[in-house]
Amino acid sequence: MGLLSLLLLAFMSLLPNINTYQFRNEESLRVTIAYEMSKSSQYLQPYLLGEPYYNKPPLFNWLIVLYSNFIPWSELTARAVSLTFLMLTLLTIFIFSYHLFKNLSLSLLSALSFLTFGNVLFFYGYLAEIDITFTFFTFCTMLSLYMWLRQDKLFWGVCASFLAGIGALLKGFPAYAFYALTFLSLAVYQRRWNILTSRKVLFVHSISLILPALWLLNTCDPLLYLKTLFYESFSRVGSGNFSRTKHMLTFPFFNLKDMLPNSLLFFVALYMLIRQRKFEFPQDIRLLSLVFFVNYLPYLFSNSAGRYVMPLYPLLAVIFSFYMHKSTENAGFRKLLYTTLLFTVILRFAYGFIYFEYYNHRESSRKLIAEKIIKSIDLSSAIECQCRQELSVCLYVSLAKGEPLKQKLPNALYSISCEEEKTGKVLMRFHVDSYQIKLLRLKPNG
Repeated sequence: MGLLSLLLLAFMSLLPNINTYQFRNEESLRVTIAYEMSKSSQYLQPYLLGEPYYNKPPLFNWLIVLYSNFIPWSELTARAVSLTFLMLTLLTIFIFSYHLFKNLSLSLLSALSFLTFGNVLFFYGYLAEIDITFTFFTFCTMLSLYMWLRQDKLFWGVCASFLAGIGALLKGFPAYAFYALTFLSLAVYQRRWNILTSRKVLFVHSISLILPALWLLNTCDPLLYLKTLFYESFSRVGSGNFSRTKHMLTFPFFNLKDMLPNSLLFFVALYMLIRQRKFEFPQDIRLLSLVFFVNYLPYLFSNSAGRYVMPLYPLLAVIFSFYMHKSTENAGFRKLLYTTLLFTVILRFAYGFIYFEYYNHRESSRKLIAEKIIKSIDLSSAIECQCRQELSVCLYVSLAKGEPLKQKLPNALYSISCEEEKTGKVLMRFHVDSYQIKLLRLKPNG
């Protein structure tokens, strides 16, 4: 029961101040699009500040809009989506691990390992970003493919293909890459060469295209959307001063850092098992390792951020936990494991209670800046946002106003601007990073 208590405690550590912590990273982008979608009732074509947005499909925005029917628009509205799919991911990891090993404590440890990966517990597990939701659907796609090739039941193939289509509505082409590479690695592992060219199988694959195609054909410009999604997915293969060799050497270490403390505990467990000659590499672990490695290669060779491999975290959580659980036969390692994970959870509570409050009240806090702007203007007036890099400020003003700000308004009385050339009377000026956020009062003719 100690693992279950730790798992529940770890999830609870995500909750302190989650409803007030200001929008971070791309959260404001996702929520701004969802808010505009909700107010305009244009759900098929996303808009950003009144302009068509083509960089991502709309499913995550749809989910935020759905949650807004139950949770009034705030930081929590969007983060509740991520928390929901985090819970579903933990449950799926637990069920899959139990299916493989029929061991309750090992299954709980697998779920706990995923939750306490640094990148999950301290960042993307609760932020209103696509990653954890995409991780859930990608992992379910992988498991469906696993069941399909293991049991040879077409039902699982249809499920996998359908889930890949849902993943494509979240992030576009990466969903198909995970689907294809997982299917290929499983087929090669089982030496089922005939399944690679079977007409029945090709028909199953085509199911993954149905939902994205139906949505895409109802957008403003399907070809432009498709071209933009393709560019978003493949532009990082090589760009600018990107050094492939340096990336290949450093990227795995960044990934291991993102998965602390469990990546370190895994290597300690591995060392102990090898030293005691108890190391084993069973078939299921070999298969999961192969699926991970094949899916990891594209990110190893391209200019990728560490969070892009998050859909592979559940596989690693199961692999790591298999060896860590085996090492708990040693009392010293068992104590180290529990102590480390408990310390990590305590640190996460402190992060939520202390750091979130500090971050919100810094002089450069976007939430604080927005509150000052809101108090200084007539919210019933026309307000434009000419500062796309500071969407958080514009979003908070939009939520207070009760309608989305637009980038271009001919009758705008106020403008939130980061542009030096923008004319108008400067009412407020905020120094952030290497530029300024300015509140301007415009002339009556805009």
